[in-house]
Amino acid sequence: MKQDSRPIHERDGFELFAFYLLAAILLFAPLIKGGNRPLPLLLLELAAVLLLAYPLARPVFWQRLSTGLLLGLALLMLLPALQLLPMPFSMWQTLPGRDVYAGALTAFGTTTDTHALSLLPMATELAWLALLPPLAVFLVAVSLPEAALRKCVYLFIAMATAQAILALVQFGGGATTTFRTSLSDIGTGVGTYVNRNHLAGMLAMALPISLGLLASRIGQAGGNLRYRSRSLIRRMATRLNPARLNQTLIFSAISIVILLGAIFSRSRTGIMLAMLGIFLTAVLYGFRIGGRRSTNLVTVFSVIGLALAVEVGLAPVLERFSAEAALEDARWSIFGSSITALGQFFPFGSGLGTFPDIYRRFQPAEISLFVNHAHNDYIEYLFEGGLMAAVVVLLFLFAYVRAWPRLLRLQRWGTLSFMQAGAGIGLLLMALHGLTDYNWHIPANAIYFALLAAVFLHRGETPREPRAHAHRLTAEAPVPSLPVVRTNATNPFAD
Repeated sequence: MKQDSRPIHERDGFELFAFYLLAAILLFAPLIKGGNRPLPLLLLELAAVLLLAYPLARPVFWQRLSTGLLLGLALLMLLPALQLLPMPFSMWQTLPGRDVYAGALTAFGTTTDTHALSLLPMATELAWLALLPPLAVFLVAVSLPEAALRKCVYLFIAMATAQAILALVQFGGGATTTFRTSLSDIGTGVGTYVNRNHLAGMLAMALPISLGLLASRIGQAGGNLRYRSRSLIRRMATRLNPARLNQTLIFSAISIVILLGAIFSRSRTGIMLAMLGIFLTAVLYGFRIGGRRSTNLVTVFSVIGLALAVEVGLAPVLERFSAEAALEDARWSIFGSSITALGQFFPFGSGLGTFPDIYRRFQPAEISLFVNHAHNDYIEYLFEGGLMAAVVVLLFLFAYVRAWPRLLRLQRWGTLSFMQAGAGIGLLLMALHGLTDYNWHIPANAIYFALLAAVFLHRGETPREPRAHAHRLTAEAPVPSLPVVRTNATNPFAD
């Protein structure tokens, strides 16, 4: 598909408006508790309503997304709408899991003629509105041309770097540092988030893309990224001009800072996912910029990052991996009780956004604290959305798996291709993180996840094959006759 290659400043006002509003959302999203507070979330939702005007007026995404993915997006937005439809109370109380609540409403005399499918309609309305920012970011980003999309990715990497630097300052300053933005998780780096796991989720998404940008600066030259030079140092010296060398150093430093930020967040899952991301990028990019030698380059990068981590102080981080700390984790009890509750509300679910209130009925006695999430996004979505939520997850998973072969079959990889590969790995890491945490329920991380999905699924510009001849000779254009040069010299190779 042919893309518009005009610079950003040469585009029309409507497209510029969408781009700058999208950039503002990406920069603002994590600044106030990761957007996970009423006021910043309200601002993000209002901005999303304005941002949705662009894809609605210019539905470019309709041609760029597969039918399955479009169906998944439609079902995602339709699910809370269906859960808010009123139904007769007599029918509602016969649905799975509703009998206890219907009895309580009857006992207190607060029954009505109708009731929404959701147990708490107000919570479902709020959850529906919270879906608008990531939806708007995804639809606009996938509709933007390649040049604008690259700028959005750079903004995301810049924000991740700033968050990582702030986390390192917080970790080094301890509980008394003036740079701490949260009273929870003292002694760790949280950035502007409330929880270290949420910061680690953001950094895990950013690390593969920063490594992809680093790989593109090392391997991108002359359009073809399959090199066979004998020496990595020789290739870098011959291929990198000063400007590209500066960019290589910048992205190397950024990658190391993001890795250190993930390590000193002290999130066990975040650290393991960062290591997995480094391994996957080493394997994937290795086939594009020099095979085993490029893998060695990423290995050197990892060793440098770990050496710096040891220098700063890695002992408190390693304590988080001790067996005692793992046994103190109450997630397993929450998982088990949530699955039990899930079975009672299946296949309709309790209603999006209702988990914090409904789970109290099933919470084990040994857990004395308030449980606001299941610490497993998949269990919580099935708890609240039932069978329809499972269908949405499977449709998104199918679209993700289906997009990889198209990217891997490309003979040429440019900057966008490396970004897409990094975004694909970042999506995988966030999906794995969802098994032990609730990053998708943090507005900032949901927005960044949507941006990575748009980058991964973006069609980009179709590379043009080089012409075989500068000027094609046609029947209408006669071939000029060449003058015959006569010479008396004999041909030494003639018989």
